[in-house]
Amino acid sequence: MATTAVTIDRDEDVSLLALPSFDACIVTDAPEQQQHQQRKRTSNDDDDDDDHQNRHTFPFVLSPPTAVANGVTMIDTSEKLTNFIQVNSNRIDTIVNEQCGAILFRGFPSLVTKENNATAADNFNTFVESFDDCLQFQDLSYDKSMSFAVRTKIMNRICTTNEGKSGGLVFHHEQAQTPLWPSHVFFCCELPAAKNDGGETGIVSSITVYEKLQQLYPTFINKLETIGIQYTIYSGITSDSTKGSGRSWKSFFHVTTKNECELKMKAGGWTYEWGVGPSGTIVDKNFLKCTTPILEGVKTMKNGQKCFFNQLIATTANALEFSKVGSNTNRNESSSGGGSNSNDNGIDIDNGYNPLIDIPTQDGINECVKFSNGDQIDLDILLTAKDICEEYSVNIQWEKGDICLLSNYLCMHARRIWSGPIGTRKLLASLVQENNCTSFNQKLIV
Repeated sequence: MATTAVTIDRDEDVSLLALPSFDACIVTDAPEQQQHQQRKRTSNDDDDDDDHQNRHTFPFVLSPPTAVANGVTMIDTSEKLTNFIQVNSNRIDTIVNEQCGAILFRGFPSLVTKENNATAADNFNTFVESFDDCLQFQDLSYDKSMSFAVRTKIMNRICTTNEGKSGGLVFHHEQAQTPLWPSHVFFCCELPAAKNDGGETGIVSSITVYEKLQQLYPTFINKLETIGIQYTIYSGITSDSTKGSGRSWKSFFHVTTKNECELKMKAGGWTYEWGVGPSGTIVDKNFLKCTTPILEGVKTMKNGQKCFFNQLIATTANALEFSKVGSNTNRNESSSGGGSNSNDNGIDIDNGYNPLIDIPTQDGINECVKFSNGDQIDLDILLTAKDICEEYSVNIQWEKGDICLLSNYLCMHARRIWSGPIGTRKLLASLVQENNCTSFNQKLIV
């Protein structure tokens, strides 16, 4: 990244704090941005210049200047970084919530080094809390969330990312398949994977995905917008951290008994059955099959932009995983309906399937999600949407101390395959509570 020397600008409020200006911290040649520009140059799509992601720098990157002058100080402490965020909160808000949907903070010393013996989680927590007053961010703790994934809370606002190696590999909006989703997601790189081990995080504009699918499948998009969808979830009594969707119903609904769980589901408009799994599986009497209330498949933002806000693409992975719960009966060893189960890329994926390669059956999709009127959602459309995400995605090439702030509406994300030993890649997460989870103008009950 380019080295910048900064002089103080007396016309900016930031000068009162003797900090570099916001513009002095903007990076335009980060590897992620170069990848985005390269895709634009090599694309054969005549409409690419008009799509949302190409109208904005993606991702937006901020990094402190490497040299300062004339009384301007380095942003080299947590306190100075907090001041920088709060002074520039309006610009950050616009970039994240109206433009590209993703800001990568890179190279800030207080995030890379241990300040006063603080851990990476301490530094990350301080950074996240910097947004509370200026952008009114509130914590959505794992203890309260309805994440499918098994995570470990580390401290205050901070938890681990998905602990199953097969989880999170397909593009998704965080918890969009539930009545309680975060408005924003923070990721922090405590330890990047070793070179050539993978472990990047892909991001893609959900507005771009909406635009492309609207062109290809207008009837499908219209049904998402007008009647919505319902997801069916399968969950055991105990959590399984090896699975991408391995959270128990006790943890998912934050209850201790079946009776408590039923009361919560009834209050929230869920339907449910006990002792029922996907077709061809045998489960015990404490296994739960439950279906969500009607949820929107497209969200319209305040500025009129529409985004493909749902969990449909990730359902191609969930359908594979859910089909393997309990014990197999009369099913083939492979749950694929045309994809390879050989994992011939040499990467070991938990649970005997690779959600990037293997393809579920249409019946498998039907058991996990449908339109609210009972119509099936075409697997081929979901596979096309999956391909669109890959085509337009950018990989965050994590460096130690990196923090990425995502709008959970404007961006989908996916973890890339990571082949290293356990403990050689450490990514932390923090979720921001959405205080107005609605579907078709109705407040959702959690």
